[in-house]
Amino acid sequence: MNKYVWAWADGEGNYINEAENLSDILQEVLEYYSYDYEDFKIDESGDRFLIQIDTDEQSHRYEIKVDPSALTEFLNHQAGLVNRPDKFDIWSKTP
Repeated sequence: MNKYVWAWADGEGNYINEAENLSDILQEVLEYYSYDYEDFKIDESGDRFLIQIDTDEQSHRYEIKVDPSALTEFLNHQAGLVNRPDKFDIWSKTP
């Protein structure tokens, strides 16, 4: 059963998706943005995502809470870094 609903607006349309976990959402978006990266790696450690994104110039490391609002903020920030108009929002389907 999918536990999350998430929206992705890219300037051309709004897309509503479902995911079983936050890691799947993070993986999907970073794969989509991977043309701007040389490589990326995601590790989940307890209640944190440890993310490494390698570009031509350097390696960036992020640590974010495994939480819909923290992931939304991170993805919106990443969109800005790759010069995309994308906006994200994530909701938990469980109360």
